[in-house]
Amino acid sequence: MTTTLREPIFHTHELSNGLHVLGQYMPDVQSAAAVFWVDTGTRDENPQEMGVSHFLEHMAFKRTERLTGEEIDRAFEELGADHNAATGREMTFYWARTLRENVPGALGILTQLLQPALDESDFDQERQVILEEIARAEDQAAHVLFSNFLRDYFEGHPLALDTLGTTQTIGDLTVEEMRGYWSRRYGTRNTLFAIAGNFDWDGVIGDLEHLTAGWQRGESGRREQPVEFRPGLHVYPHAQFVQEQIAIGTPMVPRSDPRYYAAILLATILGDDRGSRLFWSVYQTGLAETASAESLEFEDNGLFVVHIATAPEQATAAVRAARSEMKRLQEFDVSEDELERAKTKVITSVILGGESTNERVMGLINSWMTQGKLETLEEIRGKIEAVTLADLRSLLSERPIWPDQLISATGPLTEEELRPAL
Repeated sequence: MTTTLREPIFHTHELSNGLHVLGQYMPDVQSAAAVFWVDTGTRDENPQEMGVSHFLEHMAFKRTERLTGEEIDRAFEELGADHNAATGREMTFYWARTLRENVPGALGILTQLLQPALDESDFDQERQVILEEIARAEDQAAHVLFSNFLRDYFEGHPLALDTLGTTQTIGDLTVEEMRGYWSRRYGTRNTLFAIAGNFDWDGVIGDLEHLTAGWQRGESGRREQPVEFRPGLHVYPHAQFVQEQIAIGTPMVPRSDPRYYAAILLATILGDDRGSRLFWSVYQTGLAETASAESLEFEDNGLFVVHIATAPEQATAAVRAARSEMKRLQEFDVSEDELERAKTKVITSVILGGESTNERVMGLINSWMTQGKLETLEEIRGKIEAVTLADLRSLLSERPIWPDQLISATGPLTEEELRPAL
Protein backbone atom coordinates (compact mmCIF):
# COMPACT_ATOMS: atom_id res chain seq x y z
CA MET A 1 0.00 0.00 0.00
CA THR A 2 1.43 3.39 -1.03
CA THR A 3 0.81 6.37 1.22
CA THR A 4 0.29 9.70 -0.50
CA LEU A 5 1.90 12.47 1.49
CA ARG A 6 -0.02 15.68 1.97
CA GLU A 7 1.42 18.57 -0.04
CA PRO A 8 3.36 20.90 2.26
CA ILE A 9 2.13 24.44 2.78
CA PHE A 10 5.13 26.70 2.24
CA HIS A 11 5.34 30.45 2.81
CA THR A 12 7.98 33.03 1.93
CA HIS A 13 7.95 36.75 2.51
CA GLU A 14 10.34 39.69 2.62
CA LEU A 15 9.67 42.27 5.31
CA SER A 16 9.95 45.98 4.58
CA ASN A 17 13.35 46.02 6.33
CA GLY A 18 14.73 43.29 4.02
CA LEU A 19 14.41 40.33 6.42
CA HIS A 20 13.48 37.12 4.60
CA VAL A 21 10.84 35.00 6.35
CA LEU A 22 10.27 31.30 5.59
CA GLY A 23 7.53 29.01 6.85
CA GLN A 24 6.03 25.55 6.58
CA TYR A 25 2.58 25.02 8.04
CA MET A 26 2.16 21.55 9.59
CA PRO A 27 -1.51 21.22 10.62
CA ASP A 28 -1.08 17.81 12.24
CA VAL A 29 1.06 19.17 15.10
CA GLN A 30 0.18 21.53 17.92
CA SER A 31 3.53 23.29 18.26
CA ALA A 32 5.94 25.34 16.18
CA ALA A 33 9.70 25.79 16.05
CA ALA A 34 11.07 29.22 15.16
CA VAL A 35 14.66 30.16 14.28
CA PHE A 36 16.62 33.31 13.59
CA TRP A 37 19.56 32.22 11.46
CA VAL A 38 22.40 34.72 11.12
CA ASP A 39 24.76 33.93 8.24
CA THR A 40 27.84 34.69 10.27
CA GLY A 41 30.32 32.60 12.22
CA THR A 42 33.97 32.11 12.97
CA ARG A 43 35.11 32.36 9.35
CA ASP A 44 33.69 35.90 9.20
CA GLU A 45 35.88 37.13 12.06
CA ASN A 46 39.25 38.81 11.90
CA PRO A 47 41.96 36.53 13.33
CA GLN A 48 42.59 38.92 16.21
CA GLU A 49 38.91 38.78 17.24
CA MET A 50 38.60 35.00 16.88
CA GLY A 51 35.76 33.74 19.04
CA VAL A 52 33.65 36.92 18.88
CA SER A 53 30.69 35.16 17.18
CA HIS A 54 30.38 32.60 19.98
CA PHE A 55 31.00 35.24 22.65
CA LEU A 56 28.26 37.42 21.09
CA GLU A 57 25.81 34.49 21.21
CA HIS A 58 26.43 34.29 24.96
CA MET A 59 25.93 38.04 25.33
CA ALA A 60 22.49 37.83 23.70
CA PHE A 61 21.26 35.94 26.78
CA LYS A 62 22.87 38.36 29.26
CA ARG A 63 20.83 41.45 28.45
CA THR A 64 18.84 42.82 25.53
CA GLU A 65 17.44 46.27 24.85
CA ARG A 66 14.46 45.55 27.11
CA LEU A 67 15.13 42.31 29.04
CA THR A 68 17.67 41.18 31.59
CA GLY A 69 19.08 37.66 31.42
CA GLU A 70 16.81 36.58 34.26
CA GLU A 71 13.77 38.03 32.48
CA ILE A 72 14.69 36.18 29.28
CA ASP A 73 14.84 32.84 31.09
CA ARG A 74 11.62 33.54 32.98
CA ALA A 75 9.77 34.59 29.84
CA PHE A 76 10.69 31.37 28.03
CA GLU A 77 9.80 29.37 31.14
CA GLU A 78 6.35 30.98 31.37
CA LEU A 79 5.71 29.94 27.76
CA GLY A 80 6.89 26.39 28.48
CA ALA A 81 9.23 26.87 25.52
CA ASP A 82 12.36 24.91 24.67
CA HIS A 83 15.05 27.33 23.53
CA ASN A 84 18.75 27.54 22.80
CA ALA A 85 21.36 28.95 20.46
CA ALA A 86 24.49 27.74 18.69
CA THR A 87 27.50 29.11 16.86
CA GLY A 88 29.54 27.46 14.13
CA ARG A 89 32.10 28.39 11.53
CA GLU A 90 29.48 29.80 9.13
CA MET A 91 26.39 30.56 11.21
CA THR A 92 24.85 31.60 14.50
CA PHE A 93 21.25 30.72 15.28
CA TYR A 94 18.68 31.28 18.03
CA TRP A 95 15.63 29.04 18.28
CA ALA A 96 12.57 28.31 20.34
CA ARG A 97 9.83 25.68 20.19
CA THR A 98 6.47 26.22 21.83
CA LEU A 99 2.75 25.56 21.53
CA ARG A 100 0.82 27.26 18.74
CA GLU A 101 -0.88 29.73 21.07
CA ASN A 102 2.48 30.85 22.48
CA VAL A 103 4.16 31.59 19.15
CA PRO A 104 3.63 35.38 19.42
CA GLY A 105 5.27 35.42 22.85
CA ALA A 106 8.21 33.36 21.62
CA LEU A 107 8.72 35.74 18.69
CA GLY A 108 8.85 38.64 21.09
CA ILE A 109 11.69 37.05 23.06
CA LEU A 110 13.62 35.76 20.03
CA THR A 111 13.64 39.15 18.34
CA GLN A 112 15.04 40.62 21.55
CA LEU A 113 17.95 38.16 21.44
CA LEU A 114 18.98 39.60 18.07
CA GLN A 115 19.27 43.03 19.71
CA PRO A 116 21.66 42.46 22.64
CA ALA A 117 22.58 45.39 24.88
CA LEU A 118 26.31 44.48 24.82
CA ASP A 119 26.83 46.15 28.17
CA GLU A 120 30.48 46.51 29.18
CA SER A 121 30.03 45.11 32.70
CA ASP A 122 28.18 42.07 31.30
CA PHE A 123 30.93 41.71 28.70
CA ASP A 124 33.70 41.59 31.30
CA GLN A 125 31.74 39.09 33.40
CA GLU A 126 30.91 36.79 30.48
CA ARG A 127 34.51 36.89 29.26
CA GLN A 128 35.43 34.78 32.29
CA VAL A 129 32.71 32.24 31.39
CA ILE A 130 34.14 31.94 27.86
CA LEU A 131 37.69 31.54 29.17
CA GLU A 132 36.50 28.74 31.46
CA GLU A 133 34.74 27.09 28.50
CA ILE A 134 37.98 27.22 26.50
CA ALA A 135 39.85 25.63 29.41
CA ARG A 136 37.29 22.82 29.66
CA ALA A 137 37.44 22.21 25.90
CA GLU A 138 41.21 21.85 26.06
CA ASP A 139 40.65 18.87 28.37
CA GLN A 140 38.39 17.13 25.82
CA ALA A 141 40.38 14.97 23.42
CA ALA A 142 37.83 15.01 20.59
CA HIS A 143 37.59 18.81 20.69
CA VAL A 144 41.38 19.17 20.62
CA LEU A 145 41.59 16.72 17.73
CA PHE A 146 39.10 18.51 15.50
CA SER A 147 40.44 21.96 16.34
CA ASN A 148 43.87 20.78 15.22
CA PHE A 149 42.52 18.87 12.24
CA LEU A 150 40.49 21.77 10.85
CA ARG A 151 43.37 24.17 11.42
CA ASP A 152 45.67 21.79 9.53
CA TYR A 153 43.18 21.21 6.72
CA PHE A 154 42.17 24.85 6.25
CA GLU A 155 45.58 26.40 6.88
CA GLY A 156 45.50 29.97 5.58
CA HIS A 157 41.70 29.90 5.13
CA PRO A 158 39.12 31.57 7.44
CA LEU A 159 37.59 28.16 8.19
CA ALA A 160 40.76 27.34 10.13
CA LEU A 161 39.71 29.69 12.94
CA ASP A 162 38.45 28.04 16.14
CA THR A 163 34.86 28.79 17.15
CA LEU A 164 35.70 29.29 20.83
CA GLY A 165 38.69 31.48 20.09
CA THR A 166 41.81 31.36 22.25
CA THR A 167 42.62 32.68 25.69
CA GLN A 168 44.59 35.45 24.00
CA THR A 169 41.95 36.54 21.47
CA ILE A 170 39.14 36.43 24.04
CA GLY A 171 41.34 38.10 26.64
CA ASP A 172 42.21 40.94 24.24
CA LEU A 173 38.74 41.39 22.73
CA THR A 174 36.98 44.66 23.56
CA VAL A 175 33.27 45.37 23.80
CA GLU A 176 33.70 48.02 21.10
CA GLU A 177 35.04 45.36 18.71
CA MET A 178 32.05 43.16 19.49
CA ARG A 179 29.64 46.03 18.89
CA GLY A 180 31.27 46.69 15.52
CA TYR A 181 31.03 43.02 14.57
CA TRP A 182 27.34 42.89 15.58
CA SER A 183 26.60 46.04 13.58
CA ARG A 184 28.24 44.58 10.45
CA ARG A 185 27.05 41.00 10.58
CA TYR A 186 23.66 41.03 12.35
CA GLY A 187 21.73 43.09 9.81
CA THR A 188 18.57 41.93 8.04
CA ARG A 189 20.46 41.28 4.79
CA ASN A 190 22.47 38.61 6.61
CA THR A 191 19.61 37.07 8.62
CA LEU A 192 16.80 34.60 7.95
CA PHE A 193 13.76 33.84 10.04
CA ALA A 194 12.06 30.46 9.63
CA ILE A 195 9.15 28.78 11.35
CA ALA A 196 7.73 25.26 10.99
CA GLY A 197 4.71 23.73 12.66
CA ASN A 198 1.26 25.02 13.55
CA PHE A 199 1.08 28.82 13.40
CA ASP A 200 -0.84 31.74 11.93
CA TRP A 201 1.29 32.97 8.99
CA ASP A 202 -0.36 36.38 8.70
CA GLY A 203 0.02 36.84 12.43
CA VAL A 204 3.71 35.90 12.27
CA ILE A 205 4.36 38.41 9.47
CA GLY A 206 2.48 41.15 11.30
CA ASP A 207 4.35 40.48 14.54
CA LEU A 208 7.73 40.43 12.82
CA GLU A 209 7.06 43.65 10.90
CA HIS A 210 6.39 45.35 14.23
CA LEU A 211 9.10 43.66 16.29
CA THR A 212 11.92 44.21 13.75
CA ALA A 213 10.86 47.64 12.48
CA GLY A 214 14.06 49.34 13.62
CA TRP A 215 16.52 46.70 12.43
CA GLN A 216 19.32 47.81 10.12
CA ARG A 217 20.27 45.99 6.94
CA GLY A 218 24.04 45.67 7.56
CA GLU A 219 26.35 43.76 5.23
CA SER A 220 25.76 40.33 3.73
CA GLY A 221 27.60 37.36 2.33
CA ARG A 222 31.25 36.44 2.44
CA ARG A 223 34.10 35.94 0.00
CA GLU A 224 34.30 32.41 -1.36
CA GLN A 225 37.73 30.88 -1.04
CA PRO A 226 38.40 27.25 -2.03
CA VAL A 227 41.15 25.73 0.07
CA GLU A 228 44.39 24.22 -1.23
CA PHE A 229 44.56 20.58 -0.08
CA ARG A 230 47.83 19.66 1.64
CA PRO A 231 48.12 15.94 2.49
CA GLY A 232 50.30 14.95 5.42
CA LEU A 233 50.53 13.67 8.98
CA HIS A 234 50.24 15.99 11.98
CA VAL A 235 50.54 14.50 15.47
CA TYR A 236 49.88 16.45 18.65
CA PRO A 237 50.99 14.38 21.67
CA HIS A 238 48.97 14.93 24.86
CA ALA A 239 50.02 12.55 27.60
CA GLN A 240 46.96 13.39 29.73
CA PHE A 241 44.54 11.85 27.23
CA VAL A 242 43.76 8.15 27.65
CA GLN A 243 42.68 7.51 24.05
CA GLU A 244 44.27 8.25 20.72
CA GLN A 245 41.94 10.41 18.60
CA ILE A 246 42.58 10.37 14.85
CA ALA A 247 40.97 12.22 11.91
CA ILE A 248 41.60 11.30 8.27
CA GLY A 249 40.40 13.88 5.75
CA THR A 250 40.19 14.44 2.01
CA PRO A 251 38.45 17.09 -0.13
CA MET A 252 34.74 16.69 -0.89
CA VAL A 253 32.00 18.83 -2.44
CA PRO A 254 30.66 22.07 -0.90
CA ARG A 255 27.13 22.43 0.48
CA SER A 256 25.35 23.64 -2.66
CA ASP A 257 26.96 21.10 -5.02
CA PRO A 258 24.40 18.84 -6.74
CA ARG A 259 26.50 15.83 -5.69
CA TYR A 260 25.82 16.62 -2.03
CA TYR A 261 23.69 13.48 -1.56
CA ALA A 262 26.21 11.30 -3.38
CA ALA A 263 28.79 12.42 -0.81
CA ILE A 264 26.37 11.66 2.04
CA LEU A 265 25.80 8.16 0.64
CA LEU A 266 29.53 7.50 0.32
CA ALA A 267 30.01 8.44 3.97
CA THR A 268 27.08 6.22 4.96
CA ILE A 269 28.50 3.24 3.08
CA LEU A 270 31.93 3.71 4.63
CA GLY A 271 31.18 4.77 8.17
CA ASP A 272 27.69 5.10 9.57
CA ASP A 273 26.96 3.45 12.93
CA ARG A 274 24.57 0.77 11.66
CA GLY A 275 26.41 -1.82 9.65
CA SER A 276 28.87 0.20 7.56
CA ARG A 277 32.28 -0.98 6.41
CA LEU A 278 34.08 0.75 9.28
CA PHE A 279 31.49 -0.59 11.70
CA TRP A 280 32.34 -4.18 10.80
CA SER A 281 36.09 -3.89 10.15
CA VAL A 282 37.12 -1.48 12.91
CA TYR A 283 34.43 -1.12 15.58
CA GLN A 284 33.07 -4.68 15.70
CA THR A 285 36.56 -6.16 15.66
CA GLY A 286 37.38 -4.20 18.80
CA LEU A 287 40.05 -2.04 17.18
CA ALA A 288 38.33 1.22 18.14
CA GLU A 289 35.57 2.62 20.32
CA THR A 290 34.60 5.01 17.52
CA ALA A 291 35.03 4.50 13.78
CA SER A 292 32.85 6.73 11.62
CA ALA A 293 32.83 8.68 8.36
CA GLU A 294 31.13 11.97 7.59
CA SER A 295 30.85 14.42 4.72
CA LEU A 296 31.22 17.99 6.04
CA GLU A 297 29.95 20.76 3.79
CA PHE A 298 30.67 24.46 3.90
CA GLU A 299 29.69 27.24 1.53
CA ASP A 300 32.81 26.99 -0.64
CA ASN A 301 34.50 23.80 0.55
CA GLY A 302 33.73 20.27 1.64
CA LEU A 303 35.70 17.47 3.22
CA PHE A 304 35.33 13.77 3.80
CA VAL A 305 36.37 12.80 7.33
CA VAL A 306 36.99 9.49 9.09
CA HIS A 307 37.14 9.70 12.88
CA ILE A 308 38.74 7.03 15.06
CA ALA A 309 38.95 6.94 18.86
CA THR A 310 40.93 4.00 20.19
CA ALA A 311 43.35 2.70 22.80
CA PRO A 312 46.93 3.82 22.00
CA GLU A 313 48.16 0.24 21.63
CA GLN A 314 45.55 -0.40 18.92
CA ALA A 315 45.91 2.90 17.07
CA THR A 316 48.19 1.74 14.26
CA ALA A 317 46.04 -1.33 13.56
CA ALA A 318 42.86 0.78 13.62
CA VAL A 319 44.29 3.36 11.22
CA ARG A 320 45.53 0.63 8.87
CA ALA A 321 42.09 -1.00 8.86
CA ALA A 322 40.30 2.30 8.24
CA ARG A 323 42.64 3.33 5.44
CA SER A 324 42.27 -0.14 3.90
CA GLU A 325 38.50 0.39 3.76
CA MET A 326 38.99 3.84 2.23
CA LYS A 327 41.24 2.30 -0.42
CA ARG A 328 38.69 -0.43 -1.11
CA LEU A 329 35.95 2.17 -1.52
CA GLN A 330 38.17 4.20 -3.86
CA GLU A 331 38.76 1.07 -5.96
CA PHE A 332 34.96 0.90 -6.08
CA ASP A 333 33.70 -2.52 -5.19
CA VAL A 334 30.32 -1.03 -4.24
CA SER A 335 27.29 -3.18 -5.08
CA GLU A 336 23.80 -2.03 -5.98
CA ASP A 337 22.50 -3.66 -2.78
CA GLU A 338 24.98 -1.71 -0.66
CA LEU A 339 23.95 1.55 -2.30
CA GLU A 340 20.27 0.77 -1.78
CA ARG A 341 20.83 0.04 1.91
CA ALA A 342 22.61 3.38 2.28
CA LYS A 343 19.75 5.16 0.50
CA THR A 344 17.23 3.57 2.86
CA LYS A 345 19.18 4.78 5.90
CA VAL A 346 19.54 8.34 4.60
CA ILE A 347 15.93 8.59 3.41
CA THR A 348 14.66 7.25 6.72
CA SER A 349 16.70 9.85 8.58
CA VAL A 350 15.36 12.63 6.33
CA ILE A 351 11.71 11.56 6.62
CA LEU A 352 11.80 10.93 10.38
CA GLY A 353 13.58 14.23 10.89
CA GLY A 354 10.96 15.95 8.76
CA GLU A 355 8.29 14.90 11.24
CA SER A 356 10.01 17.06 13.88
CA THR A 357 9.35 20.79 13.79
CA ASN A 358 12.92 21.43 14.93
CA GLU A 359 14.40 19.38 12.10
CA ARG A 360 11.98 20.73 9.54
CA VAL A 361 12.65 24.37 10.30
CA MET A 362 16.40 23.80 9.84
CA GLY A 363 15.64 21.99 6.59
CA LEU A 364 13.81 25.07 5.33
CA ILE A 365 16.87 27.20 5.98
CA ASN A 366 19.22 24.70 4.36
CA SER A 367 17.17 24.38 1.17
CA TRP A 368 16.70 28.14 0.90
CA MET A 369 20.41 28.84 1.31
CA THR A 370 21.60 26.08 -1.02
CA GLN A 371 18.79 25.86 -3.60
CA GLY A 372 17.17 29.27 -3.37
CA LYS A 373 13.79 27.64 -2.75
CA LEU A 374 11.92 25.52 -0.21
CA GLU A 375 12.19 21.80 -0.95
CA THR A 376 9.64 19.20 0.04
CA LEU A 377 10.70 15.99 1.74
CA GLU A 378 9.61 14.17 -1.41
CA GLU A 379 11.94 16.31 -3.53
CA ILE A 380 14.83 15.54 -1.21
CA ARG A 381 13.90 11.86 -1.24
CA GLY A 382 13.86 11.93 -5.03
CA LYS A 383 17.36 13.38 -5.16
CA ILE A 384 18.67 10.65 -2.87
CA GLU A 385 16.93 7.89 -4.82
CA ALA A 386 18.31 9.27 -8.09
CA VAL A 387 21.96 8.71 -7.09
CA THR A 388 23.51 5.85 -9.06
CA LEU A 389 26.64 3.75 -8.76
CA ALA A 390 27.99 5.72 -11.72
CA ASP A 391 27.45 8.94 -9.74
CA LEU A 392 29.44 7.56 -6.79
CA ARG A 393 32.22 6.35 -9.06
CA SER A 394 32.39 9.73 -10.81
CA LEU A 395 32.51 11.59 -7.51
CA LEU A 396 35.35 9.41 -6.21
CA SER A 397 37.18 9.96 -9.47
CA GLU A 398 37.00 13.73 -9.03
CA ARG A 399 37.29 13.76 -5.21
CA PRO A 400 39.45 10.71 -4.40
CA ILE A 401 39.67 9.58 -0.77
CA TRP A 402 42.82 7.55 -1.46
CA PRO A 403 45.84 7.68 -1.43
CA ASP A 404 46.39 11.38 -0.59
CA GLN A 405 45.02 12.15 2.88
CA LEU A 406 45.47 14.63 5.69
CA ILE A 407 45.78 12.83 9.05
CA SER A 408 45.73 14.57 12.40
CA ALA A 409 46.09 12.75 15.72
CA THR A 410 45.85 13.74 19.38
CA GLY A 411 46.68 11.52 22.34
CA PRO A 412 49.57 9.76 24.07
CA LEU A 413 51.36 8.68 20.87
CA THR A 414 54.14 10.47 19.01
CA GLU A 415 54.50 10.84 15.25
CA GLU A 416 57.16 8.12 15.22
CA GLU A 417 54.73 5.71 16.90
CA LEU A 418 51.89 6.47 14.46
CA ARG A 419 53.79 6.71 11.20
CA PRO A 420 54.01 2.89 10.74
CA ALA A 421 50.21 2.91 10.25
CA LEU A 422 50.76 4.72 6.94
